[in-house]
Amino acid sequence: MSKSVGVLYFLIILSSLVFSLYAVPVDNSYVTATFMEFRSTGSAPHFHSGVDFSTFLKEGVPIKSADDGFLVRLEIDKNGIYGMTVVLEHMDGYRTLYAHLSKFSERLDKLVSMLKSEFGEQRIEVEFENEDIKFSRGEIIGYSGRTGEAAKPHAHFEVRSKDEKILYNPLKFIEKNQLRVVQSNVILKSILIEGKEYAYTNASTYYFSGEYPKIAVEAYTELAKNLLGVKEIRMYFSNKLVYHIIFDELPMQLWERPYEVYDEKTIMTSLMYRGFYKLHGDSNLGSIKVNDVDKQKMNNYNVKIEILDDFGNQGTFTFSLIKRG
Repeated sequence: MSKSVGVLYFLIILSSLVFSLYAVPVDNSYVTATFMEFRSTGSAPHFHSGVDFSTFLKEGVPIKSADDGFLVRLEIDKNGIYGMTVVLEHMDGYRTLYAHLSKFSERLDKLVSMLKSEFGEQRIEVEFENEDIKFSRGEIIGYSGRTGEAAKPHAHFEVRSKDEKILYNPLKFIEKNQLRVVQSNVILKSILIEGKEYAYTNASTYYFSGEYPKIAVEAYTELAKNLLGVKEIRMYFSNKLVYHIIFDELPMQLWERPYEVYDEKTIMTSLMYRGFYKLHGDSNLGSIKVNDVDKQKMNNYNVKIEILDDFGNQGTFTFSLIKRG
């Protein structure tokens, strides 16, 4: 293959990848919650299974299809976790879910009215086995609301596998240049060492007494006064990578196991969110790529923690650990 043909082939592939990214379902919006954050709502603690986009505390804001696709499910329900929900399937084989709607698009609303007239006001979930109801990229599928467990109106958006057994980080799929530009920054606020909390100060010295250091960090991205979960954490002991987690995908069967990742001191209320990420333990969660902390048997460590978010921010935080006794 000649050099010019090779370059052309690369550009074609790159172009197809760029144009395969999904559109943001809300115009001129920004992210207010990220994938795999801790949640304590519902019947049991669980991971946040998608991304939330701001609708500026308004109901009735148009929610749009992320790409060309067809309807596979409607959930007509003002309660539950998701409330009024639309699920589409796309040509790439993934499914997208849009939840907490106040109402459906005009096209779907006719179908919903027929279903309600037959089944009443009870929860109605309808699966569509054919591809008859198609949507174009950017077409309105519904309007923002706070049905389900939404405390305030917003757009909840998920990306799932075709069989809906795997949840994916939606921010890997969307065109981020469509998001409203909002200043953001990665912060490490505090550290848990063997369950005891310390305010983090750069280059400080902390102490542990166990067989190996059991660390958790309170970390987040601060964006438009919202505290968001991070995308990736890497921890090094004396320049050796001993823990690495990426919040990229989650098997649905692990949805109610957030304590695989979060320390039990994690707090989530309507007024407060403090997420403590465990950087140790025996979890085999697939998002954890390296977990060798328990193999470290030294008495002194120079610790470096790198924290990355979905918006290109990275923070590097250092401190020393000394074993007591």
